[in-house]
Amino acid sequence: MKKIILISFILLQSLSLSAQEKVQIKLPPASPSASFQQEIGSSTIKMAYSRPLVRGRKIFGELVPFGKLWRTGASDCTTISTNEDITFGDTILKAGTYSIFSIPSENQWTIIINTDTALHGDTGYDEKKDIMRFVVPAEKTDNFYETFTIELNDINSKGEGSLKIAWENTLVKIPIKSKADQEILALIDKHLVREKSQNAALLFQAANYYSITGRANTQAISWLMEAEKLDPENFYYPTLRQKLSVELKDYSGAVEAAKKALAIAEQKKMKSVEKLKNQVAELELLAKNN
Repeated sequence: MKKIILISFILLQSLSLSAQEKVQIKLPPASPSASFQQEIGSSTIKMAYSRPLVRGRKIFGELVPFGKLWRTGASDCTTISTNEDITFGDTILKAGTYSIFSIPSENQWTIIINTDTALHGDTGYDEKKDIMRFVVPAEKTDNFYETFTIELNDINSKGEGSLKIAWENTLVKIPIKSKADQEILALIDKHLVREKSQNAALLFQAANYYSITGRANTQAISWLMEAEKLDPENFYYPTLRQKLSVELKDYSGAVEAAKKALAIAEQKKMKSVEKLKNQVAELELLAKNN
């Protein structure tokens, strides 16, 4: 009986030890993977990279040596994809997927775009596969970035933005521009400047694009006046003309456009009538004093 109990005890202990050996603690990754997709103008940019942490270390100049090739992240190489040609830095980057490497130094970084996207870090990197290299300034930031970060920000209505790379107290910005602005201006030139289109909606769209991209000028106002002749009951045409006239400090023109918008609003019994009356009065005062 004692022998049976002893054998049973030994088996239980063995099973217990075996179970303990199978227990594993899954640690979080040292460099979490990340990806994002961002529209900018007519382009869609995708990024995939790993995000190492500072963890109390000195990064630039020590962990990441100055003057040496860096994977610009951790783990596999960092990649960028664009669905159409873009301006990256000051060079055209064709549609496709590429790897990003860099050579950091204290005051500037060399940014490298390479065609090999299957590398683990910079192992196997071949300079012959580079398609562009350019230099950008390196800034010291008040913000401390514990986690290596790449983001696409500062996007404007012209389809321009900045690809920002930040870690520790260092930030670099790479200008990016889609071809949307160039293409829209080309269409405006073709249809309105050269072909003198008499399409009211197209005239308004061109003037509105000038407005949202900070290009208010007399040409945009003349397009709106043409649109008003073609479609005199459209409230939005004189309303935008008033806005552009104010930006150009043409307050007399702004008063005339505002009165026209008010007349249309009264005719259509729009809710904004009283607000427009006040606006006309304010503009008349500005015109009187300027």
